[in-house]
Amino acid sequence: MRFRVTLAPWPDQNESPPVLRYDYQYGISAMIYNLLIEAKPEFKGLHDATHYKYFTFSRLEVPRRKALSEGLAILCNDTYLWFSSVNDALAKTMANLLIRQQSVQFGGVKLAVVNVAVPAPYEPKGQQEAFVTMSPIVLRTSIDSEGTSKTWDLEPSDERFVERLTANLRRKYEQYYGQPCSGEVRVDSIANTKQQRIVLGKVSHRAHLMDITIQGPPEILKFAHECGLGEKNSMGFGMVRLRNDAT
Repeated sequence: MRFRVTLAPWPDQNESPPVLRYDYQYGISAMIYNLLIEAKPEFKGLHDATHYKYFTFSRLEVPRRKALSEGLAILCNDTYLWFSSVNDALAKTMANLLIRQQSVQFGGVKLAVVNVAVPAPYEPKGQQEAFVTMSPIVLRTSIDSEGTSKTWDLEPSDERFVERLTANLRRKYEQYYGQPCSGEVRVDSIANTKQQRIVLGKVSHRAHLMDITIQGPPEILKFAHECGLGEKNSMGFGMVRLRNDAT
């Protein structure tokens, strides 16, 4: 299940227009967990767990904005955030919490919650799907440097990128459903890549937006659409939409 939240600048803010810090992604993740744990304390186990969280969210869609050195000036009343999860109960809980919220706060700004919309669920019609990222994909590997092991973000041009992306997708699917995915999963094409530097806390990641076409069983395509691609999905990485979906 996925839904879209419409947000608008809170009317009594001192600053006009509000300026959103570029590192807002960490703040959105914290806001999601805080709302869930406050409503249902058992969700603290989800926050503390080291396994996959099985949800993701998009970068903010701000139709009218201005890039400033200190952040993004929001010049409109229709900013959008998407949330998606294979766990319908989790997604419905989050949607209901946001419906009841008058406002949310992250990235140094306070935003009014205007609307929550739930589109029709995605049902694959075949064994290939063309996706477009709504938040950049991050995939990492370990490299040895001067006798120590360091984490390295992979580029889409690296042959290990596709290998790790498909392995990660299969592994998440198998852990969630407790059974292996039937059939081959492969990436048919990657195009229109764009690198983004995303800061989470004190850690910087080189992540990538892209168009990506995946071949696989319908159930794995649906899982990718609901949970996202790559790593750190619950921190707002790897959310995708259908390439032909205008919403």
